[in-house]
Amino acid sequence: MPPHSKELFEEGAAVKSFKLVSKGTFDMDGLTNILLHEPARYPKCSGTRCLRDNISDIKAQVAANHKGINLVKTLIQEYGLDVVQAYMIYIRKNAELSVRNLLKNISHRLGHNILKATDYMDDGTPIELQIEIDEKEG
Repeated sequence: MPPHSKELFEEGAAVKSFKLVSKGTFDMDGLTNILLHEPARYPKCSGTRCLRDNISDIKAQVAANHKGINLVKTLIQEYGLDVVQAYMIYIRKNAELSVRNLLKNISHRLGHNILKATDYMDDGTPIELQIEIDEKEG
């Protein structure tokens, strides 16, 4: 949300639940309504600035999801559900450990356990993050 927003509608489209694809059919009318018409019902709000780009991005995400589903199904057929789920857990734990170790090393190198960072939104509004690193766990 923009930094001074007080209401969710100020962000633009707020989607509670929407069936984007039903029986292989992409619901273009429903998505257009959500992205273009619904936000415009609120004061000082308008719909998306580039509907065509949004729809193109969402269709690419749907295609990527279908590809991912098919690849996971292939893995399950080849190795079995238990093995695939075990590796999913291993990958998540390994990612967590890698990030913890990285942050712990940065903290050690800087000589303090509080790490701070600032980044900026498109409009220049700062986003600030501060984390405290546990010396043992990272």
